[in-house]
Amino acid sequence: MTAAQFTNVTVNAQATISYDGRCSSHTIMFEDGRHKTLGVILPCDNLVEHYHFSTNTSERIELTSGECEVKINGEEEFSYYRAGQSFVVEGNSGFNLRTEEIVQYICHLEG
Repeated sequence: MTAAQFTNVTVNAQATISYDGRCSSHTIMFEDGRHKTLGVILPCDNLVEHYHFSTNTSERIELTSGECEVKINGEEEFSYYRAGQSFVVEGNSGFNLRTEEIVQYICHLEG
């Protein structure tokens, strides 16, 4: 279940922005040392067929709104995900994401 809010966290006010502002996220840090990112991805268009993201550590990406297709490095096909679902990407890997609508997510950094 998605948390509606997080308490006792520090938020990095500087956003990570990519793809000319089409993708942005903020890092939140918990007192116990855990980190998560909260982000928004705007729809792909004719100029951007899909977005590619690299991972340093294992990540579980939980969609909180929207729907998209994801192809994790090494996979042959895209898989469909919608709000309430999540997917896992191993560290030192990456994934392609394509969407026709706004997607919001929580990235749980698990490594």
